[in-house]
Amino acid sequence: MAVHTSATGAAATDVANTDAANTDAANTDAANTDVAETGENSGPETLAATDGAFDGPVLDAARVDGANLDADTLTRALRTLRDAGMLVIAHAYSAEQVERLRRSYDALLRRELGAEETARVQPTDGARHVQMQMPLVPPFSDVETVAHPVVVRILAAVLGESFHCCYYNSNTAFPGSTHQRVHRDTNPVFASEQSVPTPTTGLVVNIPLCDFTVENGATEVWPGSHLIVDTAGDTGPGADLTTRAQALASTRVDVPAGSVVLRDLRLWHRGVPNHSDAARSMLAVVYQRGWLAWRAPSLRVPAATWQTWPDHVRSIFAAAPVERGDPTEA
Repeated sequence: MAVHTSATGAAATDVANTDAANTDAANTDAANTDVAETGENSGPETLAATDGAFDGPVLDAARVDGANLDADTLTRALRTLRDAGMLVIAHAYSAEQVERLRRSYDALLRRELGAEETARVQPTDGARHVQMQMPLVPPFSDVETVAHPVVVRILAAVLGESFHCCYYNSNTAFPGSTHQRVHRDTNPVFASEQSVPTPTTGLVVNIPLCDFTVENGATEVWPGSHLIVDTAGDTGPGADLTTRAQALASTRVDVPAGSVVLRDLRLWHRGVPNHSDAARSMLAVVYQRGWLAWRAPSLRVPAATWQTWPDHVRSIFAAAPVERGDPTEA
């Protein structure tokens, strides 16, 4: 899928070439989490979605050695992530890997939703947008899924070598879904106390399970918005990013299945309507700096999964409790 030129002006840095990008929400809750899923913001219908697709640079996983990214490529990738607040990695997964993930995911989602497949698994923003906590069982626990070598190299460079996973979620937009509010997945660490943006403390890694297009609801993002610092009047229950976003340029991000998208948790974004006849799903794995203690209670590692992981993956999930029992593949 080709990258289209954005009508609204996305990020302008130069990582590599090909394809494009997408992200969704990974609700991180906890002390420094935004009101993204609480319904306190309002008026998503007041802001028309752009049709411009993200035209920022893309890192091609098929052309690099994940464990040993050359210095120039890594520098350009980190600059894109710093400037735009997101980075697309093309060709991270084969068609066979994506198909296995999607087949397992669809089966799990049907079990979770029961007879009414479009009911909500948990309250979330926007009609027919479903979030589901993911179990750490194959294929969702595969090393390539939770610790892809290219992704791990970038995570370590941004968050430090001691980074860890704190949340594992998924997002599905069913046909007929509506606009979400513009929101962040986490507030800046010091909220309005700090007058300049801090370095990135958390990233979500989105793994699309199908081609993401403007038609099926490719996420709308506001590149660079992760660097916006709030004033005291911008925070609290009355905060409304949808209104503030009207003054800023946004872009729609479409990526083919097999891509990965890294996004700063502070980046402004929203889910948009799915006008296709098929559900649009993706995985959302959240990683944070080692000194941040928060971890989702749902993040637990089955003993059988732990036993199959190499040491470097165990270190990424060291903060999560290891359960006893023999889980089955999803």
